Amino acid sequence: MGKNKRNNKHKGAQQQHAATTTTTATATTTTSNNKSNGIRIPKTVEKDRRILNQLAQRALDILQKLPANANEEWKSFVEVHGLLATIMEHEKPLQRLVFPPGNSNVNDKARLAKMSAFNEWAVAGGVQSDAVEIAIFPGYGLGLRATRDIAEGEQVLSVPRQLMFSEEQLSSAERQMYSKLPQLTNLNLAYALVIEKMRGANSSWYPYINTLPSRYNTVLYFTVQQMQQLRGTSVLSAALRQCRVVARQYVTMYNCAYMQPKNSVYASVASLFSQHGLCYELYR
Repeated sequence: MGKNKRNNKHKGAQQQHAATTTTTATATTTTSNNKSNGIRIPKTVEKDRRILNQLAQRALDILQKLPANANEEWKSFVEVHGLLATIMEHEKPLQRLVFPPGNSNVNDKARLAKMSAFNEWAVAGGVQSDAVEIAIFPGYGLGLRATRDIAEGEQVLSVPRQLMFSEEQLSSAERQMYSKLPQLTNLNLAYALVIEKMRGANSSWYPYINTLPSRYNTVLYFTVQQMQQLRGTSVLSAALRQCRVVARQYVTMYNCAYMQPKNSVYASVASLFSQHGLCYELYR
């Protein structure tokens, strides 16, 4: 009787261990599946989503009104800049997942370290060149450097069409979905790049996208104080318009992804952005 109890206890322990093993394996598989589908993001808590919705709607209300003069244009920029800064604060958890700290291309050396994988991908895709290489040019970023003398008129680089990034690379179903978004400007290529970036390592374009800078030296990254230095120059208006267009494009995408009723014409588009961590830092 005592032996049977011990056997039963041993069997129970084995069954409990098996159950634990199965549970662990299932959890691991779930995590793996999430990674294989790109950057999968948990839903934002309701309170934060409400705040983000309010901020996005406020920005959209401002951006839908065309400034009547230069003073209104400046005032609109300052207000929207503040709203976007607050939006980015609330989107920081998404930013950390879309731009992991250890994988950030914050400088040219970090980007150059990833060029070996990019070169392998490019050659496998049919890129041909034996005369140039990617190198750092201080003060200018990365560029192509000649590795030998090049004759006048000589072809130094050949890139097949299938490695030229365009909206054609998306499936017809995806192109049809994002074509429903309001076309504020001709930014279909930006839509396509955002979608591929959010797919993470699951994207066939990952070796290329993984080399892109985390930040750019454009007016989209200027502070209000830096933009203030352009006042009184001929470039200010163009700079403000660029900021305005990109901000409006983003809040429009955000609106389509998170603020439309389920029966909206944009409902099918929402999954392109809401499931993968769309955030302003990614879009700009």
